[in-house]
Formats: sequence, C-alpha cells, structure tokens
Amino acid sequence: MKRTTYHLWTIAFACIVILSGCGTSRNVAGGDPGATLAGAAIGGNIGSAIGGLVGENRHGWHGGYRGSAIGSIIGTIAGAAIGNAASRSQAQEETIVTVPAEEDWRPRPSTLEQLRIHNIRFIDDDRDHVIRSGEHSKVIFEIRNEGRQPAFNIVPVVEETTGMKRIHISPSVLVEEIGPHNGIKYTATVSAGQRIKTGEIVLRVAVADGTGRQYDWQEFAVPTRR
Repeated sequence: MKRTTYHLWTIAFACIVILSGCGTSRNVAGGDPGATLAGAAIGGNIGSAIGGLVGENRHGWHGGYRGSAIGSIIGTIAGAAIGNAASRSQAQEETIVTVPAEEDWRPRPSTLEQLRIHNIRFIDDDRDHVIRSGEHSKVIFEIRNEGRQPAFNIVPVVEETTGMKRIHISPSVLVEEIGPHNGIKYTATVSAGQRIKTGEIVLRVAVADGTGRQYDWQEFAVPTRR
C-alpha cells in the first residue's frame, strides 16, 4: 500500500511540474481567463479526490482530509496550467490570417489603353478652316482598337480647352464596344455663337471611359473671326 501511495504522489507531482512549466511559458502571451478558471476548478476537484484517497490509505480519516486539501491545491494549479495552454493553442489557430499574393493587389490595365485616335479632320461651312460668328463646323476622327481584346464603354470626347465663350460642342455619345483590330468613325459638331472673339481656340480630341479618364488624345488649334 505504501508503494502504491508513493507511486500516485510521484505521478501527480511529475504531471504538475510538466504542465505548470508549459502553462507558464505559454501564459506570457496571455490565454483565455475563462478557460484558465475552468481548468483550475476541474483540476481542483480531481486533485482533491485523488489526494483524499491517498491520505485515507495512509492515515485514516484525518489523513484523507489532509490529502484532499493538498490534492485540491495541486490539482488547481495543474488544471489552471492545462486550461491556459489549451486556450492559447486555440487562440493561435483562430488568429491565422491568409494574406493574398502581392500580384492580386495590382490594378489590372484597362482595355481602353489599346485604343488609338487616327485621321482627325476639321470641316467648316466655307472650308477656310476658320471659325466665324454663327458658323457651323465638324470634327471627324477615327478610334481604332489596336489590341487583342474587345474594348467596352468608350466615350469619344471633343472639348475646347481655352475657355473661349460662345463655342458650343455636341455632347459625347457612348460607344458600347470596339472589337480587336476594328474601329469606328465619330463626328462632333462645333458651333460658334454671334460676336465671338477674334483669336484662336484649341480643340482636344480624346478617348475616355465612363468616369472621364482619358486614355489617348490629340489637340489642334483653329483660328476664330468675329
């Protein structure tokens, strides 16, 4: 009986040393307080029962009471270490974050970058290439898709950049698609109001998307006469 009691206390002590050391090393990073308290309560109950049996075998009822108290203390420490270690392991598994590859964050090029402007022409009513008061004219140009993929939602743009008053340009029209190695011809009207200033305007021809971002453009100047 003494040998059995000795073996029980030896095993209990060894478990406590191992588990308490593991719990202390992992507790540096912090564990779940709830799991630690639960482990301490369970360990205390088990340690109390084992300690009571060992003490009762050696010293009767008083030994059992004393062994139960000692076992409760030892079991509480061991149970707390187990609970803290388990909560740390679970927390480490839950905080694993998968970071997407760097290339996934790179912006993809727009298919509108493969569009190019060609063959710009300016035609006014009297064909003298001068915009006069009350005169109507046209800007005609081509947009070609020089890539291998279709481009969608293209906005041809004609705008006056100097800010001269009484110059009116027709609004842009959305082009749904231009296939690879294909193109479209676009025409915008430019009208001059009465009493425009004598000088010069600059017309910009561009290819843009629905947000107004321009991908290709060209500019040319046209004289004006009152």
